[in-house]
Amino acid sequence: METSAIEKRQNVQTSHMELDEADHKILRELQRDARMSFKTIAQKVGVSEATVFVRVRKMQEKGVIRSFSAIVDPKAVGKDLTAIVLVRATPQAFPGTLDALKKLDDIYEIYDVTGQYYSILKIRTSGTEDLGKIMDAIGAIDGIAGTETIIVLRTVKEDFTVRT
Repeated sequence: METSAIEKRQNVQTSHMELDEADHKILRELQRDARMSFKTIAQKVGVSEATVFVRVRKMQEKGVIRSFSAIVDPKAVGKDLTAIVLVRATPQAFPGTLDALKKLDDIYEIYDVTGQYYSILKIRTSGTEDLGKIMDAIGAIDGIAGTETIIVLRTVKEDFTVRT
């Protein structure tokens, strides 16, 4: 029997890791520039390069550091429109609804939330024509009871760092 998205979410054990001041400093440096060498980080933090290596590996294993990636400007690659979509769903179909939403490429973030909506989506696309196609695809998903779409006029603040 297949495990539903909600069951999977409830069964996920987040591995909490106690972080000391050196770990916090290492994380801040990596968030500033993930390409920074361990040697440079070690000099800034005041520990050895080997210590940085071991601590970064441990934080990766514990899931504190999920991955290293480049942050791309959406507009520079033709994703000029950002929309926030509030989703109402039928409770019985909701786990399958989440699984179907995850498969749509232009949905970049999906939040399972409380309140009158079941989830909030962040969509990036080239314009209103493509947004319309995405909304049609969302509307065709079993379990979607309705949506409310908000088009972002401008991004005032977008911060990818996590304060530690």
